[in-house]
Amino acid sequence: MNLQTAMLQYSSRHRLLKPGNKVLAAVSGGIDSMVMLRLLHGAGIQVAVAHCNFGLRGDESNLDEAFVKAEAEKLGIPCQVERFDTSAYAAQNGLSTQMAARELRYRWFHELAVREGFDAIAVAHNRDDRIETLLINLARGTGIHGLSGIKQQNGKIIRPLLFASRKEIEAYADTCDVRFREDSSNTTDKYVRNYIRHHVIPGLEQYFPGIRQTLDRDMEHLSDVELFYNEAIERYKRNIITTRDDLVYINLQGLTQSPSPPALLYEILKPYGFSNTVTSKILKGQRHPSGRQFFSDTHRIVYDRQSLVLQKLENQQPHKYMIDENTLYLDAPIRLEIDKFEKSTGFIPDTSPDSACLDGSKLQYPLLLRKWEYGDMFCPLGMKNMKKLSDFFTNTKLSLVEKERRWVLVSGGQIAWIAGLRIDDRFKITNETTHVVKITMKR
Repeated sequence: MNLQTAMLQYSSRHRLLKPGNKVLAAVSGGIDSMVMLRLLHGAGIQVAVAHCNFGLRGDESNLDEAFVKAEAEKLGIPCQVERFDTSAYAAQNGLSTQMAARELRYRWFHELAVREGFDAIAVAHNRDDRIETLLINLARGTGIHGLSGIKQQNGKIIRPLLFASRKEIEAYADTCDVRFREDSSNTTDKYVRNYIRHHVIPGLEQYFPGIRQTLDRDMEHLSDVELFYNEAIERYKRNIITTRDDLVYINLQGLTQSPSPPALLYEILKPYGFSNTVTSKILKGQRHPSGRQFFSDTHRIVYDRQSLVLQKLENQQPHKYMIDENTLYLDAPIRLEIDKFEKSTGFIPDTSPDSACLDGSKLQYPLLLRKWEYGDMFCPLGMKNMKKLSDFFTNTKLSLVEKERRWVLVSGGQIAWIAGLRIDDRFKITNETTHVVKITMKR
């Protein structure tokens, strides 16, 4: 079977290429991408070329660009080129040069695809690349997702050459006279991938001659296993996760009773930037009291009795907001609607936690909306004695996160309402009340 037929069968089996697709081919000028371009073009697929000039190898980069343009022109294929200041981007964003190039490359590919209506973006990873990625993932530490190596498809990104070995690609290029340029960086062991390519895999082949084929089969098998794994994870997540407002609650009992608490918690928290090391520490922390915290760059986890509370880290907000007598709506820091009316005969105040029906004659404007502070006191509705807010929160069994996010409405130095919880008895509606101010918190 020739390579083009094999590519079409592979693409059909994994639904990578569909009839009538418009494909953007990422072409560097190296052997893999030039062979991929020739195969796509030879199969009659509507294809265009995208080439990135990262400006990292001086004249060599510019010669790659000129070469790709010329080869695309020979085939009658449209070609677009983008030049990047990769070193500057890496420095500005604290990235390695390789990671910066990756970000710039894929961002541009997706922008092109959206702007010009491409159905797919073809990149020329091959089977050897997939094996190298597996070994890198194993060395760095990985979950099951990393054991299947590079995926055949990820959104618009497709990899129609992932079935082919580097030797098969080289043989096709030689037989069909496919011209390409050799990247000089491929010969150095400076990069981990090159070291694995030049030394680790050849060394393993001395003891396991068929290791490339074996690892390829294993990755295909693990890709299938991953489908079952993902389904089981989603089922357990539905059973132990609840969301209130923008807080995520993870039930600890349900977590610990799952077949593998470490794997389940890692999969839950991975999208929020928590590493496997941190999730292991979180599980070990179950013996510690409520309030213990763990952080990623964007989120934190807080222990709260029988739950882990996941919260997004927010930018600092102002701590105080003034509400004058004419204010009817407030969108920040919490959404409030304010309604004022005369009390009618038989009026029954709304006593739900998200509503505050207050005696308008007892309010002193401007009102102050602020975060609660230690030492704050109020007289809870229905009680006669003052109580510390900290004690009230403890009795109400608020988590640390919920306490921190609690806002209070202050009138004349006195707390009139703990938003979303309870009004102060001193501001309640009585028989003498003639004017009602109703404040409703919208979640």
